[in-house]
Amino acid sequence: MSTGGRLAERWDAGRCDSGVRELFALAEDLDRAYGQLARTEAGLADWRGPAAERARPRLLRAAAQVSGLASRLRQAADAIRSGLAGVAEAARLAAVPAQSPREAAEATAVAEAVDRRIAAGLTELAVPVETPPVAGRTAADVARWWTALPPHLRRRALERWTAELAGLAGLPAGVRDAANRLLLADLLRRLRTERELLAGRTGLRIPRQWARMVEVRSMLAVAEDVERTLADLAGERPPPQLLALDLTGAGRVAIGLGDVDRARHLAVLVPGMGTDAVHGVADTVRRAHRLAEQAGRESVESTAVVAWIGYAAPGWREVPFAARARTGGRLLAADVAALAAGRTADGGDRAHVTLVGHSYGSTVIGAAVRVRPRLADDLVLLGSPGVLAGDVTELGQPAGRVYVGEAPLDPVGDLGAFGADPGDRRFGAVRMRADTGPLSWPARLAGGSHSGYFDPGSEALRNAARVVAGRGPDVTREDP
Repeated sequence: MSTGGRLAERWDAGRCDSGVRELFALAEDLDRAYGQLARTEAGLADWRGPAAERARPRLLRAAAQVSGLASRLRQAADAIRSGLAGVAEAARLAAVPAQSPREAAEATAVAEAVDRRIAAGLTELAVPVETPPVAGRTAADVARWWTALPPHLRRRALERWTAELAGLAGLPAGVRDAANRLLLADLLRRLRTERELLAGRTGLRIPRQWARMVEVRSMLAVAEDVERTLADLAGERPPPQLLALDLTGAGRVAIGLGDVDRARHLAVLVPGMGTDAVHGVADTVRRAHRLAEQAGRESVESTAVVAWIGYAAPGWREVPFAARARTGGRLLAADVAALAAGRTADGGDRAHVTLVGHSYGSTVIGAAVRVRPRLADDLVLLGSPGVLAGDVTELGQPAGRVYVGEAPLDPVGDLGAFGADPGDRRFGAVRMRADTGPLSWPARLAGGSHSGYFDPGSEALRNAARVVAGRGPDVTREDP
């Protein structure tokens, strides 16, 4: 075998991966060192005299050098990490005795191509501009930009480009939370001021002003609902993360519970009819919180749950149609992909991802996985009226990774309004038990158990949490 092939025989993708993790950890240490240097220099602001004139500039230069070194370490680690799959494949091919000169040449070509790609990434190390990537860049591009950005430019970018970073797909969840909280505070201040100004104009006889007052009140209601919800969860550790905030139209809000960037398991909860941001975020966040708590009881591994109120949920007039599900599916697919890309920034690992859809939310999930196959590892469909598919194979999931729960007294679960009924055994999904507990007669008359899947202590909640926590095979199956 050629020199390139013999070189690949000694490649060890596992050790390379360990080295990459160590580089990212060292970059985090440098981030902390930069922060300490910056705070020390700021604390000496009142120091005067010849010594101060020499010391403070040197501290500033040292902080800048440490910040730049953190950036270069992350870029180097990212460049190596991008080629780990190729390193493993080249090493595998090199370990197999070549049966012909052609096989030897192919193995050598793979090794050389991987080597060139990683080398090119390592030769392009440079401090990137702090301006966020322009529209049209992928979430992966954004994650690479943030990974390379040194800590001193990260702070400035967060201050200068708050609104842009708040909605930038591909950033880590922690960064989007910081930006969205700044954005929320600014929106609350401006909307409250505008409401007072409009209220002071007696009569509001101009139609345009009256329409604006209605719009301001609607937007402010969403913003204040988000503010209250975050305040109610302020005692949680880690604190909730505000991942998305859009007050226009029906609104778009996403709140993460747990460490979205680092948790081993990540679930995204998609609500159904009448649960868009305008109609309130607290109920969906409450259900997500129950799911996260139950997942913590089912496994010692870390879990985060995102309450995704990210589409214009239908009301009674729109619910018979799939248009909003298809639109919501595209938005959901983009947001879940953005969460996955954001986790790769700064050396994060991929999570086990579960999409949990309730009622019409399961239809949204069906639309999402048709747009982007293998968007998640597992799907949980609760009280589903259909997922725009004739059987489970159309969802593109591996066998046994789609779970359906229908409570005994749920009239929606048997509709099959959007494709075949997912709870029918011919559909091919894993049918798990989803008893929501005893119901009073008023509750039965008001819609049965359709709204009880996340009730504390219910079998439906336990089974959904088991799937979220990576214990799908342990769900209690529906009796034949």
